[in-house]
Amino acid sequence: MPRLSIHFSADPAPAALFALAGQALAGGARALAILAADGNDCRADDFDDWLRRLDVPVCGGVFPQLIHERRNQPLGYLVIGFSTALTVVDLPGLSDPDADYYESVEALFDGTEPPHSLLVLVDGMATRIGALLDGIYDVLGSEPGYFGGGAGSLSFVRKPCLFSNQGMLTDHAQLVSLPWPLDLAVEHGWQRFAGPFVVTAAQGNIVTHLDFKPAFEVYRQHVEADSGQRFDSGNFFSIAKAYPFGMERPDGSLVVRDPITRTDSGVTCVGEVPANSVVHLLRGQPEALIDAAARCGKQLAAGNDAVMVVDCISRVLFLQDAFTRELEAVQQAVGARPLFGMLTLGEIANGGSTCLEFYNKTLVLASPRA
Repeated sequence: MPRLSIHFSADPAPAALFALAGQALAGGARALAILAADGNDCRADDFDDWLRRLDVPVCGGVFPQLIHERRNQPLGYLVIGFSTALTVVDLPGLSDPDADYYESVEALFDGTEPPHSLLVLVDGMATRIGALLDGIYDVLGSEPGYFGGGAGSLSFVRKPCLFSNQGMLTDHAQLVSLPWPLDLAVEHGWQRFAGPFVVTAAQGNIVTHLDFKPAFEVYRQHVEADSGQRFDSGNFFSIAKAYPFGMERPDGSLVVRDPITRTDSGVTCVGEVPANSVVHLLRGQPEALIDAAARCGKQLAAGNDAVMVVDCISRVLFLQDAFTRELEAVQQAVGARPLFGMLTLGEIANGGSTCLEFYNKTLVLASPRA
């Protein structure tokens, strides 16, 4: 069998997943990745016994939507069969304020060579994703290629969202060692329009003050002036989806942070925003995001293997019907290679040459290297 076999059904019933997994295993798969759409309303009771009975390694998660054949899919399942057995590690306590992730990861890889590549899947609502990624990078360094994303629901309600041989998991991360190197590409297309500002106070993923002023007041001032819209008690995300933060890195690049809700005076993001960070307000134009997707596809080396797409669900919410153009731009850039993947609550990658990051509103492409 090829390194990856891809099986999709738009049927949200658990039986559809069981059938897809059966097809992959009958074809010789020695490990499975299970991607489910949140619209399926997956319940742990429907899957736990079946997952525990599987005799091959399992990873995967429930994501806001899936990607299959240049379309975003709000319902259904993708099962990816791997031709070789994978090592899957499930790490608990991804919101534990006392967890030492460096120590945990060091114990996992002690005395072993770093993997060629590492798939990292996380509960997207966990509060210490950044700390975990720092621990992984401090142990394994820049040699592996990293990619992955945040599982969960746009309802932002915490519930089991990762598939494992233990059953469905909450507040966990999965580290999946892959036996081959990857080509990786990362792009976003968002553009600066206000700032820079210093994050003078923050609590995890909540920005409380910018330049010593309440963060929401600063955010509202600039966004309302640019958008011509006004925030009220119920429309924060409908406006904010077009105006993310960009955290500045030493090389001048930006890591995008997606504002999802407001507190009394702060702004809650997907992913941590450390105090003393320098941030900009960003805005997007549909054509700029689609052009970035095309650039992303062109960065991958030529090959025949499938391309895994990890894309942010908020790009769908921003682009709406034009999102299919983003996927078509990627497809045109990579040729006839199959596209599959998920729309996530945060994207994970190092682009092959940079520090390991938890991105928002960003497109990540990964493909086995020829």
